[in-house]
Amino acid sequence: MKRISVRITIVLLIMLSLFSCKEESKKIRIGILPVIDTLPLAAAEAEGIFKDEGLDVELVMFNSALERDAAFTAGTLDGAFGDIINFFLMVKTGIDTKIVCESYHTSDRSPMFGLLASPVSSIMSINDIKKESIAISRGTIIEFFLDQIAASHNISPDSLNKLEIKAIPVRYQMLISGSVKLALLPEPLLSKGIKDGARLIADDRRLDTTATIIMFKSDFLDQNEKLTEKFITAYNRSVKTINSNPEKFKDLMSSRLRLPGDIKDSFKVPVFNEAALPEEKDVMLVYNWMKKNGMISIPADYKMLVRPIEKK
Repeated sequence: MKRISVRITIVLLIMLSLFSCKEESKKIRIGILPVIDTLPLAAAEAEGIFKDEGLDVELVMFNSALERDAAFTAGTLDGAFGDIINFFLMVKTGIDTKIVCESYHTSDRSPMFGLLASPVSSIMSINDIKKESIAISRGTIIEFFLDQIAASHNISPDSLNKLEIKAIPVRYQMLISGSVKLALLPEPLLSKGIKDGARLIADDRRLDTTATIIMFKSDFLDQNEKLTEKFITAYNRSVKTINSNPEKFKDLMSSRLRLPGDIKDSFKVPVFNEAALPEEKDVMLVYNWMKKNGMISIPADYKMLVRPIEKK
């Protein structure tokens, strides 16, 4: 009986060891977009920070949120960079996923989204925008931020004349050429637009809200607790590295994150925050906006949408 007990113990130890090795060696596939607020992820890969933490992370670049969402839905990704609108659309379709941290939180230090007036327009003030069409992409983070920026200036979003121009490069060219007088654009095209003569009418610096997030599928989080803890550690190391020497990463931003060459020297790299969950007010702000606009109707419980990860 004693020998049987010893054998069982040995088998259990071997199984535990095999499980641990499997978790430690698992490749983590994260879908990202070529945008500025993915810099902590791109830098962690480029600087070998993921490897230093014992992680095998593959950043899968997508040219559009639609392509990324399709891959996430198909099960080829463990996690993804996105925004809370993307996240709720995943939840709506029945995908069990959780927010693990913010990627970018709006700050008074530098904007991430801004409303620009065409160089050939006479628009000078936020009070002039009600009569003009504003180029946006409907049902996206772009429209959400336009509405929040307007509301922060006591302008009802319902009073805005929104013009659907989904492709950001097309929206940019139409703004600069004067085909449209106003457009809501993200960085770095916001900075490039100003360089090319557009006028900044308003931006997100007074909002204090979540802009983008990182999410993982729930089954991945359940099965890989140690890996997700290491991921957060690596992410925080990357943030500290960027904030301590932001100029060092401009080449990486140019090669991977579409920072235009003509503003590379003048562009101000945003200050990134270490990993933290978005606050309930920020998640529910997006949820209520989506509900108002008929994009979602399922109930939402903040505690069921986020997954706290221990920082080490």
